[in-house]
Amino acid sequence: MKTLRYPFLLLLPLWLMACNLTQEVDLELPEYDPQVVVECYLQPGQPYLLTLVESTGYFEDVELNYVRDAIVTITHEGQTDTLQPLEFRFDDPLLGLLIDTAQLGILRPILGDGLYFYGSFTPVPTDYNSDFALKVRLTDGRELSSVTQILPPVPIDTVEWRFDEDSLAFSLTKVQDNPNQANYYRRLLQRRERRISQDGQDTTWVSDVEQDFTLDDEFSNGELLTFGTPFVYRYQDTLINTLYHITADYYRFITTRDAAITASFSPFGQPAVVYSNIEGGMGIFTGISFDRKVTVIGE
Repeated sequence: MKTLRYPFLLLLPLWLMACNLTQEVDLELPEYDPQVVVECYLQPGQPYLLTLVESTGYFEDVELNYVRDAIVTITHEGQTDTLQPLEFRFDDPLLGLLIDTAQLGILRPILGDGLYFYGSFTPVPTDYNSDFALKVRLTDGRELSSVTQILPPVPIDTVEWRFDEDSLAFSLTKVQDNPNQANYYRRLLQRRERRISQDGQDTTWVSDVEQDFTLDDEFSNGELLTFGTPFVYRYQDTLINTLYHITADYYRFITTRDAAITASFSPFGQPAVVYSNIEGGMGIFTGISFDRKVTVIGE
């Protein structure tokens, strides 16, 4: 006759279920120290614009805390422009001329009653050689600074398309990389579509983002870069190809920002620190340039 040598093993699961294995733990989190965050993108021919906000803690309400009454200057080739405060309420008709306020509806709880910038009507000069220097002085005496350049645009060589037997087309965009320097790019592909309202009266053109990513030329230095798509386009679809030539600072800012966003949605994600080129604060000060080609499939 066989006997059970360890009868207590049968009772172990019942004993574990009967135990209260939960315990409340109070954690004292360190007090969050807000940081001043800068975002400023210099585009030749466009006015200087800069946003200045204060960061908030992870468990605090999500809202933009604009930093007001700062002294903001940008110096280039010995000429200094002082950016003035620009505040627009969402019901201001002038704001509607600058941006599509309807697209900001979902962000209204975060943005508040309007938008607050620092700006100058002086256009950003087209200069791909000299530095641009940013200085920000806050009312409490703190100072922020940064230096950047605008890189020359890299031209898009060709945009091609080919149809399959189902009359669907794919697109190829080709760009020649410069082998004499490290390059960083942002690739943006949009499809422009005509949409008619339900009553058939109004027509609007919208550009849906098909691709948006950054890359460097570490493994393709000096080569012909080729960006492809699936067979998803039809005859007379309009594609907008944009290639941004970006600085190393901006590339690191985008990649670490995206990593931080991804980590925040995953309980198993590793904390990510967003890269910044702002001394005395956080954020990005950079120049942007781009080449753009609009292509109609089949034409």
